[in-house]
This record gives sequence, structure tokens and C-alpha cells, in this order.
Amino acid sequence: MHSDRAAGTVRRWPALAVCLVAAFMTLLDVSIVNVALPTIREGLHTSEAGLQWVVSGYALTFGLVLVPAGRLGDARSRRAVFMFGLALFTVASALAGAAQGNTWLIMARLLQGVAGGILNPQVAGLIQQLFRGAERGRAFGALGSVIGLATAAGPLLGGAIIALVGPEEGWRWVFYVNVPVGVAALFLARWLLPAPIYGERQGLDPPGVALLGAGVLCVLLPFVQHQQWQGSLKWLLLPAARR
Repeated sequence: MHSDRAAGTVRRWPALAVCLVAAFMTLLDVSIVNVALPTIREGLHTSEAGLQWVVSGYALTFGLVLVPAGRLGDARSRRAVFMFGLALFTVASALAGAAQGNTWLIMARLLQGVAGGILNPQVAGLIQQLFRGAERGRAFGALGSVIGLATAAGPLLGGAIIALVGPEEGWRWVFYVNVPVGVAALFLARWLLPAPIYGERQGLDPPGVALLGAGVLCVLLPFVQHQQWQGSLKWLLLPAARR
């Protein structure tokens, strides 16, 4: 028992590092794509509406699954849900980089957002599971730093990748760069993250999840489609979200 406890003490900080790398990667994709929009427009002949979906579709699906995914991780296995989200994000990044048309890229971005929304709640849950007291505060502080760094580094890293690879293929590598990082993180997650403790499983409340998802959609959609959805009718979705 003492050796297991010591192993857990040694491994929790490397486990946190894996979680933070995955969180950084998914949050980076919120802003890194902005720099690539001009080259995406030229490479795929994408319309302004299409570019808007490439940017905001990610945030939309990210927000839609965030709470249900957190509930799922609490009820089942945070490690399994984390690894599923990470694997899905890695595959979606490869699909986005290989996109041959506007619709393909938009669907890959929507899938990336789903994967990011699945993965990120597990990071907070794993911090709660792995750390206690002052160490938990430091772990959450590290997570906050990663969130801020990912937001700031996105445009810089995106510009550096495009400058290094070139404008024709650079936008693809904005997405491809996630693939080797995701694969490495998957192997480390399987090794370092704590195995699930199976006890009395909580219910997932599908009707509640569906209602919550509908409410989040009503809140986010008017902002996501602010430029493309002309008129004021879209704002009627906001009071509908309170029902």
C-alpha cells in the first residue's frame, strides 16, 4: 500500500503535465487558426461565411459538449473520457490538415471542438482527484497559466508555422502539428493517469443534458452567426435559452 501511495505521489505531477499539454493544444486551436485564414481562403477558395464557421464552429461545439462531458467523466472514468477526447482531437486535426474543400474543413473543425469540449473538463476533474490542499491550488494555478499562454501564443505560433512551411501548405501544418503531440500524449496518459475507481455509478440524466445543450446552443448561436445571420430575430434565442 505504501509503495502504491508513493508511486501515486511521484506520478501525479507528470500526470498533470500530460493534462496541461492536452489542454494547451485544444485551447491553442481557438486562436491559432486566425492567422491561417487568408491562406485557407486562397487554398480552398473559402467564402467569408465559411471562414466564420472555421473559426466559430470550433467554439460552438466546444461549448455544447463541455458540461455533459464533465458529467460523463465524473460518472464513468475521467482517464477513459480524457483519452477518448484526446484521440478524437488528434484524428480531427489530421482531417482538418488534409481538407480538400471548405465543407470538409468545417466538419473537421466542428469535430475538433467536440473533442476539445470532451477533454477539457477531465483536466479539472483529474486535478481534483490527484491533488489536495495547497498542491491543488498550485495545480489549478498552472492550468490558469496554460489557458492564458495558449490564448496569447496561438497567433504567434500560427504565424511562425506558416512562415516556416510557406503559405500554400502552412495552414495545413497549423492542424498537423497537433498529431504527433496528441499521439505522444495518448501513450503517456495511458501510463500516468489514474485508473478509474468503480463504485456506485451516477446517472447521466439524458433529458437534462439535452435541455442544457439546447440552452447553450441558443446562447452561442446568435454570437457565432452574428455577421451571417442578418436581422434581429436571432436575438430571440437568448430569452428562449432561459426557459
